[in-house]
Amino acid sequence: MPATRAPQETSRPNAVTEIEKMKRAAVVAAVLAICALQGCATKSYGRQDVIGADESGSMSCSEIDLELHKTEDFIDQVNKDSAFSGLDVLAILIDFGIGNYVEKSAALDSGNKRTEALHALRDLKECGPLPVRSAVPM
Repeated sequence: MPATRAPQETSRPNAVTEIEKMKRAAVVAAVLAICALQGCATKSYGRQDVIGADESGSMSCSEIDLELHKTEDFIDQVNKDSAFSGLDVLAILIDFGIGNYVEKSAALDSGNKRTEALHALRDLKECGPLPVRSAVPM
């Protein structure tokens, strides 16, 4: 009877396993780096709060006017800060600039909603015409 060989195990060498682990670690590190850079590349403008019932009931016409001017300043600042800069280049490389667009849109939307609510409140309280900006007490 011919001698039979024991089947050889087809285990992978440790070097291959270590290379695969290193590749996985590199992919995880790259994904984490992109996520970290995304947060740094997206501009942040803040938000304007909606007028609440308590606030609207207690505001005088001059306070409403002051808040309107503050909200206009916020909208102007968002438009100024959203001008193209070196940070936008990084944002474009990471997420095609979508993050900055979404952030700007949300900030402007909050400012516009607050402006509309303040104008509606002025009309409700019959405040009359909006005074010239220099006449608003600071």
